[in-house]
Formats: sequence, C-alpha cells, structure tokens
Amino acid sequence: MILKILSVVFIILFIARILFARKLKEMGKAADRTLNLFLIAIAIYLGLQALFVYAMA
Repeated sequence: MILKILSVVFIILFIARILFARKLKEMGKAADRTLNLFLIAIAIYLGLQALFVYAMA
C-alpha cells in the first residue's frame, strides 16, 4: 500500500517539478533543493523496494 502511495507521489512531484520549474527558481534555491532531495529519497526507496520484491521472486 505504501509503495503505491509513494509511486503516485513520486510521479506527481516529478510532473510538478517539470511544470513549475520557473516558479521554483523564483522561490529560491531552498525550495528547489528540498524538492530535489525529496524526489531522490523517494526514488531510492522505490528502487530498494523493487530490488527486494524482485529478489524474493
């Protein structure tokens, strides 16, 4: 369940990052950096989760 939620959040944030890139630059480097770190954290978690799921199969 949490994997599905994180997958959806990752996709939404990734699309929002693309659509609102100009607005994030106006907000400053802190907002841009925070979103990047959050996306990286979710991507690492999803990658590890997929690794464990496919390793068990």
